[in-house]
Amino acid sequence: MRTCLAIFTMLALTACGESAPATQTEAFEIDGPWLYLGPSDVPHDLTIGRGAMVFTDVAGSWSSSWTIKAPDNAAHHFQLDFASGTGAYLPTGTSLSGAYDVSGMLLTLQLANGQSAYPPLQGAGSCTSPADGTPVPDCKLYIKKN
Repeated sequence: MRTCLAIFTMLALTACGESAPATQTEAFEIDGPWLYLGPSDVPHDLTIGRGAMVFTDVAGSWSSSWTIKAPDNAAHHFQLDFASGTGAYLPTGTSLSGAYDVSGMLLTLQLANGQSAYPPLQGAGSCTSPADGTPVPDCKLYIKKN
């Protein structure tokens, strides 16, 4: 009976112009543990997995947890909703949009407040401006941990 109801619901949503809910989510390609390399925040770890991003100060004085929404491996972007934090945590805000690049063991994240548009990724692999070498605001560079 449940199977028939689920199939009927998916068919009804599709017939009405709505998307049927995904039955299985694709793994987010940046899942795993990461170590912050720079350029301007304090040293911290980033753990991505199970629908969350957790930023943790290596000294243990702060941490923040964010719920990942709309991860898109093909477009290399995601959205975050603030879940919890302790101490003077990073990043700040209640909702963020992000773009990313993975090159070998390096992860570049470009974050922006709000979820209305995704930020353009700048300085992939270095988080610095190619024009003058200055740090790109809200860009974070990580290396994959073993």
